[in-house]
Parts: sequence; C-alpha cells; structure tokens
Amino acid sequence: MKLDKHSSIPLYAQLRELIVERIQDGEYKQGDRIPSEMQLCKELDLSRPTVRQAISELVSDGILEIHKGRGTYVSTEPERLAIPHFNALSFSFLNLNSYDEIELRPVMLVGPESELDEIFGFTGKHPGYWLAQWPIYYDHQIHGWCSSYIPVSIFPDLGQSISSGKRMVDIKSNKYAFLPTKGSINIIARPARNREAKMLEIPRRSFILVAEGPLFARNGSICEVIRTALRPELIRLEIN
Repeated sequence: MKLDKHSSIPLYAQLRELIVERIQDGEYKQGDRIPSEMQLCKELDLSRPTVRQAISELVSDGILEIHKGRGTYVSTEPERLAIPHFNALSFSFLNLNSYDEIELRPVMLVGPESELDEIFGFTGKHPGYWLAQWPIYYDHQIHGWCSSYIPVSIFPDLGQSISSGKRMVDIKSNKYAFLPTKGSINIIARPARNREAKMLEIPRRSFILVAEGPLFARNGSICEVIRTALRPELIRLEIN
C-alpha cells in the first residue's frame, strides 16, 4: 500500500491502514517495536501530528501499545481461556455439582420482570426469581460474568439453602424433573452495558460476547435462564 497525498482519505487514516497491513503481512510481528514517529515521518514524508494521530488510534484499538521510555510495539494477543465442550449447559447454575468450585456471590431474590416472565411463560402473580451470579477468573483476571435466573416457585428455599451451606446434591434431590437437560442459547456480540462493563473491568461500550437463553427440564418446562457476558479477547469456546 502506498500513501496518496491527493486522496480524499486523510493521511493519518492511510497511515493507520498501512501499519495494519504491515502487521498482517508479518513485517511487524507481535511484540515487535515499530519505527519511531520520527522514522515514519522521514520514511513516508509525513508530519509528526499525522503520524501521532495514526498511532494514537491504533493504540486505542488495541493494535499497538506504548511502553514508556522504550517505544511503540505491536500488541501481543493474550492467552485465551478455553471453554471445552461448550454447550447450552456450560454456564448453568443448576447443572453444577458443587457451588464450591465457583466464586458464587450472595444469591439474591429479584421480583417479577416482564422480560423474564415472558420467557418462563408466567402470566399471573408469582414470587419472582433467584439470581445466582459468579465471575469466571483465570490467572487473576476476570474473563466473564455468569448470571442465572431460577424461579422461586420451583426452588422456594434455594437462597436460604445456599446461605446455610447446604450441598448442591442435597438442594437438587427430589428435583430431578426440574433440572436442565438442554437449552436454546444465543451467542451474540454487542457493546457492553454499563453494569457488564463494570463487572468485566473493561471500558464502557467495549464489545463483548453474550451467551443467553432458556434451559429446559426433563418435563419440558423452562427451569433456568442464563445470561453470561464474556470478554472475547480472553475466551475461546470449543464446540464439539
């Protein structure tokens, strides 16, 4: 790619694309230091503000990173946490054998919500939902946030049972007809909502992956709705 000073496309935008092209072609590899601002100015006959703006935008996009006192480097892609055998039940709370294996937050009782009521098929009064939440941590960094909504009408003592330390196997005993066996989960990419950005420790409006939808029990009824927010740059879903 050559820069065209007569083009309607601003020079900083052309330079930005040129640097990306050099990264994709392997001229600048992950972890490599790219030429300094002055070197790029001299090589391409550009002003320093033009070069600086192009680099600033690539830093904001996460393609480049500045190491103070050392220069500008091509960002290294972080190691991704693999979610093996990903399926509809991967982030189900009711599918867990033990909640000791997750950093479960205090289970909350939430009132009826129109969106959830429609999914569960509730049309009249009901006692609401238990909300179970826990983070996905790996190497001391948050990778995702799981939320599970479970009808109080199916598990009336769930919150109290967990607070008292009751084992999951005992909580689920005599409830096997109401435990999830399959689900209908959508995976979408969208900007993070403010609460999701806070939970995931990312800038507002950053793009995330969201896995959400209902889970179905053996009797065919919906027993749980999951909403899991994931950081796409840190997660790898393995689907078999």
